[in-house]
Amino acid sequence: MKFPHIRPVIIGSGLIAESHAKALRDLGTSPAVVWSPNPSNRERFAKRWGAIAAPTLQEALDVPGVSHAHICTTPMNHNDPIREAAERGLTIISEKPLAPTGDLAAEALHHVTANDVPNYLNFNRRQDQGIQALRDLLAEGEIGNPISVFGHYRQQWNASPSGLDWRYDPSQVGPTRTVVEIGSHWLDLAHFVLGAEITGANATLGYMGERDYEGAGEKGRVTPPNDDFFMAMLKFENGVLGQVYGTELSHGSFDEIELRVDGTTGSAVWTSEHPNQLRFGNKVTGMRTIGWDSDGDSLSHSIAAIYTDKAKEKGVATFTDGLANARALDAIRFSAESRTWKETR
Repeated sequence: MKFPHIRPVIIGSGLIAESHAKALRDLGTSPAVVWSPNPSNRERFAKRWGAIAAPTLQEALDVPGVSHAHICTTPMNHNDPIREAAERGLTIISEKPLAPTGDLAAEALHHVTANDVPNYLNFNRRQDQGIQALRDLLAEGEIGNPISVFGHYRQQWNASPSGLDWRYDPSQVGPTRTVVEIGSHWLDLAHFVLGAEITGANATLGYMGERDYEGAGEKGRVTPPNDDFFMAMLKFENGVLGQVYGTELSHGSFDEIELRVDGTTGSAVWTSEHPNQLRFGNKVTGMRTIGWDSDGDSLSHSIAAIYTDKAKEKGVATFTDGLANARALDAIRFSAESRTWKETR
């Protein structure tokens, strides 16, 4: 498959930008231009991918023939490139979450709607085949009407010894860390499979405190200013109740997600350990598994769906979904601060 008229620009030069470049390569194309605020990083990225290293954001977006803008910056730095790309009429593909707060997400949505540009949000786990099957199963009433949804997202990244990067900086990640970084993914999956937005949350944030860190040839002690884990009870617009636990302190958990839906006549459960499978059934028939046991590549599938005009069919998230997600992030944070239920609007 070749896309000779596609000329993507990637804004950012970190790990997620590399993932986007690899997904483009899988489609038979590559980034035409890259810009990031770090000159050495953008030069290295450009050399690796055969791209132009633009000295400024504006020059990157003004390269002749550029068609798509992949926003791969840290969450607090999405809006400026989104605005600049939207004003130039480019198709925009933003990394998740759209923004760490509802106000910033509303601003991003305004930029794309005011300029009438196609917009997509890379909540890539939507494209795991088990999640696609779960969405279809619920839509077809296979387990009756959904009653509750619950699960977890566990990582070990900031367990001691932790790394030391931008995720500890609120000016980069936003007002929360685990809620924004991993909670946003789980919340979007629940929204996606249920077809219902979150309307309220009652939540608590947790902090481990000081820990060892290692990274970039350095070792030491650090006390992150933001949350290490969270717990939240949730309300959805269709009456479903939910519960989620997210942590970055779970030793032995590389990237472990579980989503379970209980319905009036059965239950279904998906895990990231088996991303292309789904277990469902009831207490009379027992549980059965559909799909195949293989590694997932949801990010490549997400990018491919956009470039092959299958985004709507596959349920690729848009900025409208991103605003709903950011409002849920707000509700969790405000609830933890006030120790009360908070509504999303």
